Amino acid sequence: MKKVLFASVICQLVSIICFAQSDSLASGTFSFSNAKITINKNGERRDILKGSTLDLTSFQIHTSTLAPKTTNHPPVAYSDKEEIIIVKEGTLTVNINTITKTVSAGSIVLIEAGDTQSFMNNADTMVIYYVISFKPKAGINIARGKENGGSIILDWNELPVKKTDKGASRQVFEKPTTAFSKLSIHVTDLNAGIASHVPHSHRNEEIMLLLKGNGELQVGQTFKQSNKNDIMYLEANVLHAFKNTGTEQCSYYAIQWSY
Repeated sequence: MKKVLFASVICQLVSIICFAQSDSLASGTFSFSNAKITINKNGERRDILKGSTLDLTSFQIHTSTLAPKTTNHPPVAYSDKEEIIIVKEGTLTVNINTITKTVSAGSIVLIEAGDTQSFMNNADTMVIYYVISFKPKAGINIARGKENGGSIILDWNELPVKKTDKGASRQVFEKPTTAFSKLSIHVTDLNAGIASHVPHSHRNEEIMLLLKGNGELQVGQTFKQSNKNDIMYLEANVLHAFKNTGTEQCSYYAIQWSY
């Protein structure tokens, strides 16, 4: 009887461990073109990435499409997660609490936990946007977010451009939020044949969203092709580097977070 009970416990533990492993994300490139597509009344949704990480109980990235003259959903506030919206194509009208602003392709929106949000497409063409959703293991801190400026809506044309020896950069922001002690976001324009950095590692988890061009992501001693619209995820403390392997300049968002 004891042997049977012991075997049952072992099987349950193995099952739990396997489930946890299958739900955790490993560093690498997640393809936009190969993402699962779900058709809905407004167009389509592409699920690019979903799982847990060292710092996040839930980490999800998908794209949503809004048909002309439609709204994504009635105003809603999430108390357990923070979101970043990046406009892929078209113009998106963003409503956060009492603020409404229309932004163009490339623009970025930070929606902190507890803030009311909804999106509209007031144009005559489709709009597509990325939704990056974070649920931190350390929990949400509403007061910290409010003390540091709260949600942000930034149009692409508002981001100041600084020329560099490798291309250009756009510093978006770096600040504490409801989910993180520090959330850091910038855009890099990288000239053809150039590597962003020598292979390096850091404690902060990171994602890169390739806005244009293509390149090669190094993770440890492996290399993988990354194309326009792909997401690159980098675990904490993993050796990594990125190189523009195309013939033209590439551009990407780099987003890092820490507690």
